[in-house]
Formats: sequence, structure tokens, C-alpha cells
Amino acid sequence: MKPSRSDKRSVIRHVFAALTLSTLPFGAYAAGNVTIYPQNQQLTNVERLADLVTQPSLTNAWWPGAVISERQASAVAEQNHQKLLAQLSQFAAEESGDDAAAINGVRQQMQAIHVTGRQFVDLDPDWVRVRPRANVPLQGDYSLWAGPQPTTITLMGLVSSPGEKPFVAGRSADEYLDGIDKLSGADRSFAWVIYPDGKTQKAPVAYWNKRHVELTPGSILFVGFSDRLFNSDFNDLNQQILNSLTHRRPD
Repeated sequence: MKPSRSDKRSVIRHVFAALTLSTLPFGAYAAGNVTIYPQNQQLTNVERLADLVTQPSLTNAWWPGAVISERQASAVAEQNHQKLLAQLSQFAAEESGDDAAAINGVRQQMQAIHVTGRQFVDLDPDWVRVRPRANVPLQGDYSLWAGPQPTTITLMGLVSSPGEKPFVAGRSADEYLDGIDKLSGADRSFAWVIYPDGKTQKAPVAYWNKRHVELTPGSILFVGFSDRLFNSDFNDLNQQILNSLTHRRPD
């Protein structure tokens, strides 16, 4: 009996899952090389993800905020980030006064971060050990950032005082914005939460729509551009910024 279309799709999904972290053609078995930060530890011939995340030096790592990146993907992420910075400069040049100053402020914030070719996989050792599909092969050159749990969140975007703020358990996105002035052109109804694992959530923060959206340690709270009377360019700009923030390299 011929396999159904759904069976074929299932097989294809399994193949792609196995190649999530692989940059070589299927069937190539060269093990990976990994640099672990902040220890600057060099590992060679790391065959699978479980071999990496169970390293004794990572016993105290805070896995919800860990980031693994691949070299070629990092080059692409950096190219996209540079395009974003150029576009922010272009938008600022087309504006004047408070609008131009606000856009330049966002550009300065984005220029200060470093991006990397993040691979969106679960790095928790317990998860990887007990689920064979999560224990993917490592093929190529990788970097892993796995530090301690942070004690702050980072406020970014069109706000008067961006930067690190103390993390407070149970505090919602709108509460972190209490007393924070929004700059010209800011979205005053919504903000974006970028969690340490790379997931994002749009948080209603205005008095008329606010909803309790909690942050976790190490999260970014980003206040983006308003739609500028339905100007899609600014919506695209928000998405590009979110892409860079989800690929942000841990400090």
C-alpha cells in the first residue's frame, strides 16, 4: 500500500526536525565544534546536543536564557541587523524634530546589541536526554551562551529611560512602564515582550486595554513605533527590530 500524503508529510517533518541544528547535507556525520561562553571553553567533536548540555561546566547554567548559535546563521543574522540599522538611519533622515530624535534613539539602542544565529531549540538537559528527537546531531561550528539567571529586565524602544530595570516577580508589562514617558511616534497601546527563550508576546498596556502579561528574568520589554496612520513601513520596522531582539546575544 502506498503511503498517504499525511504519512509523507510526517516523514518530512521528522527529517527536518533531525536537521534543525545541522548545516551539512543529510548523511554527513562530522561532529560539531562548540565554544561555551562566558567560560570561553572550547569543545571539539561534540556529536549530539545531549553531549553538550550535560557538560559538567554547565551544571549551574540557567537554561531558559541559554542561546546556541551556528556560524553561518550568525553571518545572516548580522547582515539582517546591519540592514535594520541602515533603515533606521534612513527613516530618521526623512523625519525632523522629536520624530527624528526618537528614531535615532532606537537606532543607538539597537546598535549597542550583538546578534547571533540563534537556533530555536530546547536546551534543557532533562528535556534533551529523555526525548530522542530533541537530541539532534551537531554538525558545524557553534557558540553556546549559558550563564546564570539574570536579576533584571531590559526596557527598549521609544521610551525616555531605556536600559536595565530590576526584575520584580509578578510585575506585568504595563507596570514596568508606569512613570516611563513614551517618545514621539511610540505605540501607546501595546508593547512587545521578548522572553529569554526567544518567544515574543504582544502585551496590551494602555488604560483601556491593559492585560496582565508577566515578564521573566532577562526579558526585553520593547515599545515600538505606532502605525503612523497605517503606514506599513513602520510595522515592518517593528518586525525587523523584533527579529534582531530574538537573535540578541546574551551579554
